[in-house]
Amino acid sequence: MARGYRAILELEGAGSAVQIADRIFHEWAHKKYPRTGSSVRVECDEEGIYRFGELTSRRGERAEVTATKMTETSEDNHYERQLLEMVERTSDGKQWTMRVYAMHATKESNYDQVVWIEVTPPRKGEWDAKPPALVRDLITEGHCRDRGMPLSDSLQSVIDEEQVEQLIGWIRDDRRRASVVVAAPLTDGDDSDALEAEFRWKDILRSLTKDSLGCASYFLLTPEAYREFCARIGQGCAMPKGSLRTYLPGFRSDEPADRLRHRVLTAGTLLRGYDEKSKRFRPELSAIIARTPCEYLWENGLDKELRRAQALLDKKRLTVPTFYPLRETTRSVERLDEKVRQRVAESLSAAASDMGGLVEGARDPVLEKREEEALRTSGQEVGVRSATSESAPQCGESSHLAWYEPLRRLIRRFLPAFNPRSHTELESGVTALESGLDAMNDAHAQLAQKRNELEDELRVAEELLEEASHQSQEIEALKEEKKALVDQLLEVQQERESLSKRNRSLEWKARQHESSGHATEPDDSWLADAPKSMSELFDRMTQQGYETVTRYVELSAPDSMVDDILAIDDLAENHYAPEFWNYILVLRDYMRARETGDFTNGDLDRYLACPPEGYFRCGPGHHKRNEGRTVKRDRKMRLERMLPVPIEVDSRGYIEMWTHFAPPFCNQKAPRMYYYADTKKTHKVYIGYIGRHLTNTKTN
Repeated sequence: MARGYRAILELEGAGSAVQIADRIFHEWAHKKYPRTGSSVRVECDEEGIYRFGELTSRRGERAEVTATKMTETSEDNHYERQLLEMVERTSDGKQWTMRVYAMHATKESNYDQVVWIEVTPPRKGEWDAKPPALVRDLITEGHCRDRGMPLSDSLQSVIDEEQVEQLIGWIRDDRRRASVVVAAPLTDGDDSDALEAEFRWKDILRSLTKDSLGCASYFLLTPEAYREFCARIGQGCAMPKGSLRTYLPGFRSDEPADRLRHRVLTAGTLLRGYDEKSKRFRPELSAIIARTPCEYLWENGLDKELRRAQALLDKKRLTVPTFYPLRETTRSVERLDEKVRQRVAESLSAAASDMGGLVEGARDPVLEKREEEALRTSGQEVGVRSATSESAPQCGESSHLAWYEPLRRLIRRFLPAFNPRSHTELESGVTALESGLDAMNDAHAQLAQKRNELEDELRVAEELLEEASHQSQEIEALKEEKKALVDQLLEVQQERESLSKRNRSLEWKARQHESSGHATEPDDSWLADAPKSMSELFDRMTQQGYETVTRYVELSAPDSMVDDILAIDDLAENHYAPEFWNYILVLRDYMRARETGDFTNGDLDRYLACPPEGYFRCGPGHHKRNEGRTVKRDRKMRLERMLPVPIEVDSRGYIEMWTHFAPPFCNQKAPRMYYYADTKKTHKVYIGYIGRHLTNTKTN
């Protein structure tokens, strides 16, 4: 499931948080959905739910947009709260929701002015929510802090002893919600080359702040400040040169188990993840750095006061009115008028046709001749342009000329093909007009009744939908709370297991000391503590501290393998790092058992079928001894499996690696680990590839 985004920004001396949030929200909405042509402006002047329909963004993307504005003021006017929400539903059914909460308090509060922003991505989406543009606008504009710690969109330098003391104070502040990310210098900074390296190091680190904006503050120590920081932060809480460490909220320097929460990325890992061409860190590494601070705020960020403010605002959803854009109303009226005009035209044409037939059938030749004579006479008297094209009243009725001509023109306005030439035809035209007006009135009455019925049905449907939406949000909140509790339980269990292993080790050492006067090295059961990510696995295989493993197993080409290894963390919801770590331990124990003589019966398949007691193992089904004939014969597939080894193993510098491991929960697109066991020359195992499934007949 995709993760959401949350940021809590305390404003200092910047005016009313409610007014600032309202302005920032509307500026962001106007930029994202600019008013063009007949489109409406995204504006929420009053409390209510605004359904704007389908709008086109500045990037040309179309979405159904609904905005909501709700305010709440306490009875004593000491609290003012506001919610501005935008829901965007794209054509493929994905829904993004952004909420901007603001609160102003004058007494009995932990906050004076505070704004917090939440972005909820599609439930089954493939992307985590990123900081919206309005967060950067808000941070750039004003004094945004987290319990006194500045929240910036850039890397902040720590230079002297006073700033170091202040930084450590922020790290140890129990009230802090945002993470503190500290970068150590590369060098001691004693010469011009070192200063140039430090300047480039700062330039490299600038791109790290984008994905965790509002969730973390980034600090870069100068060489002098670095030495002071390491001396003050406490044993086990510092970091090596050129590394990056994330100090999560709730820092406990006196608890060894807590130190594991605050992740360290070494200089080697950072530089390998840096793309020199684009002058940015690779997306995989940037996501790893930003994910931890964002995850913490999304899962743990709100205190009781902010949750209460949210609940009071959400409670008003069922009571605020619903508004619709003018554009949709105009279109509805146009469609209604078009239907009415069409029906009236049909009625008038039918009436005219009927009346025309009746008039033709009732004409008297004698009367017709007398009317034509009267027409010529009256035409001369009143100055009519043409007797053949204009009709006239009968002889002796000149007093009616004042109304005759306007009435004739009125009839022809609605019935162009109907040209009355006598009083009889004129009466037929009037009758046709009366019929058309009756039809129009009937059409208007029917449409008005239908409109009222639809409006009533729509109002009921909206009420039911809002109620269901509210209940759905409550269910989702309970699910999220349950998930957080389960995660906490798992963490507690892991800590308990870790402490249990440590206690057993200490007890073993104590017994050894009592029996022999000194303690020998215990077993290496501690290696079973699996890494939490492929990045941590890579660090174990390339850094000090795991020589008992790297003595027997090593990565044949770490620099070229790092991108493929780091990308595994983003493949799926499955966590592959523990599985691959276990395979490495199996390879290590296989070579160790051969060295000690505990196993001498053949290759790894036989080892897995009957492993010696006390050695790491895995199911035989995880190990693939060979590739199929098609893979070996296909040039492209074969070249993918020609992987590097030391020249001591093969003078070519590479060898065909067919044997590999496959996690039990993987599919044809899931990762694999290819290796070569050199049991004759170097007596080591060389891992040539860890990454996405290589090409075969099924992946094609």
